[in-house]
Amino acid sequence: MRLRPGLGVLLAACVALSVGYGVRQCFGLFIGPLEDARGWSAGVFALAFALQNLVWGIAQPFAGAVADRFGARATVASGGVLFTLGVGLMATTHNPAVFSWGGGILLGLALAAVSFGVLIGPVAALVPPERRSVAFGLLGAGGSLGQLFYPPFAQIAIGSVGWFPTLVALAAIGIGIIPLALILREPARAVMTAQSLSLGAALREAFTVPSYGYLSAGFFVCGFHIAFFQTHLPAIVAKAGLSPGIGAAALAIVGAFNVIGSYASGRLADTFPKRYVLSGIYGLRFVAILLFVLIPISAVSVIVFSSAMGLLWLSTVAPTSGVIAEKFGMQWVSTLFGIAFLVHQIGAFFGAWLGGVIVDRTGSYNLMWIVSLAVAAFGFLIQFPIDERPLARTVAAPAPTSA
Repeated sequence: MRLRPGLGVLLAACVALSVGYGVRQCFGLFIGPLEDARGWSAGVFALAFALQNLVWGIAQPFAGAVADRFGARATVASGGVLFTLGVGLMATTHNPAVFSWGGGILLGLALAAVSFGVLIGPVAALVPPERRSVAFGLLGAGGSLGQLFYPPFAQIAIGSVGWFPTLVALAAIGIGIIPLALILREPARAVMTAQSLSLGAALREAFTVPSYGYLSAGFFVCGFHIAFFQTHLPAIVAKAGLSPGIGAAALAIVGAFNVIGSYASGRLADTFPKRYVLSGIYGLRFVAILLFVLIPISAVSVIVFSSAMGLLWLSTVAPTSGVIAEKFGMQWVSTLFGIAFLVHQIGAFFGAWLGGVIVDRTGSYNLMWIVSLAVAAFGFLIQFPIDERPLARTVAAPAPTSA
């Protein structure tokens, strides 16, 4: 795999992605301290983080289209600015609505701009088409290192200096995204001129292909699970009477195993049919959730469950993006991935929000676990009908010219 000429691009993309992946993984750690400091209920935080996921999803297709049309550098740099503003507003406001605005809208926009969907263009330019899934897996694995580093850093910082300086420090980290954006090399799209499509034509084409809908439906499942666990796992650990440090360790473990899972899924997707890889991931999620629900919660069970979910965390991204790039080509890949990711984030909205609603009304997460199992079973089944073959496009003959 020829990554050496563009190693700087890959590293810059991984570091930028790790900030978004890692910092958003920490927000659940602030629920307890902010509940005490502000007197807000769990529903306030669930709404803010659910809104963040929804805005991220809505903005992702637009961010992808801007990156496809004008390049990734400006898109990613603007995301760094929005990231700093959003986290800074979360740290300073005493108004729950403003907290939701900063943690939801601004951070949602920032995460769309500094995202896998925007960064796959520069990274895909480094490798031949048959190795793209591995490249995407490397990007996901490198970005996932942030999930390994930031949660324990945030937990230690909250315990030593408090939640406010910790949030300010996380806001300042966003500034570092801007110089990383300047390293990104804009790719030459691998599309023949005669086969170039307008954005409208590309969207009409994708929306008439059932496999694109199946991929997007699977991504809904992925988002639902990720947002539920990311937002509520620390609270689940606390309700079980375990130390808050277990919750932070669980998030870090997810990040560590996500590095392995992201890379491994990319390798598997270059070797086996991607639809089977995706179906296997959702099926294993069902098994992991079921076992966690049936076994009494303990430090050991939380660590084992977090390890399993880490392997399956973002392992869907490489095969999903690989199918989109292979089937539809690279011209509008960030846009089409962005639309699929919108469905992912709709799932994330319901995963984060529904968890808060259920625990507020019932006092436990039991019903949410049942919903999570049903969603995983749906994801397992919906991937099988996917057709991964590239679309056969008819190239129109040039119009005759008069003598």
